[in-house]
Amino acid sequence: MRFVFLLVIMMSSNMLSARAIDKSPDQLKIIAMINKAAKTNNLELIKEYKKYGGNLNVQDEKGYSPLIYAAYYGHDDLVTYLIHEGANPCLEDKRGNTALMGAIFKGNLKSAYVLMKSKCSINHKNKANQNALMYAALFDRKEIAKELMKKGLKPSQKDHQGESAISLAEKQMNQSMLELLGAE
Repeated sequence: MRFVFLLVIMMSSNMLSARAIDKSPDQLKIIAMINKAAKTNNLELIKEYKKYGGNLNVQDEKGYSPLIYAAYYGHDDLVTYLIHEGANPCLEDKRGNTALMGAIFKGNLKSAYVLMKSKCSINHKNKANQNALMYAALFDRKEIAKELMKKGLKPSQKDHQGESAISLAEKQMNQSMLELLGAE
């Protein structure tokens, strides 16, 4: 099986570190294969990878980890498994976005709820100074927005462009989100 061959290569070389920087072609193939397994919800392949000492926090050239992919694609059971097995829910992609932000973007609410229970700061900001509440407002995720505000996020916090969750909802002309956020 191709996967076992790649695992042998991985195990004989230095273990994969987190980022896909200065990796051999074989290591990059393993990262791509594990991330594809996360995208396609191939739990068995990920379990096998973990069994042989694979790093669940590997990131591809965009900074995406298996957990970020699983959250983005809405594989809720895989998100739970990866966190339970030590995947870092606080990892950021190259734009500073976390798995929680990816889940909110795609509307994968169950994954978002699991990730909100993680050890990460609920007020994490990406490189544009945007937080999860801003994503919830922008993409009309009212239930998530409600939970994030219960956890202390403020709709008035601003990003580097001067936008807040409120102003993003205004631009979307989303009256129900504006009401939820407490806009006048």
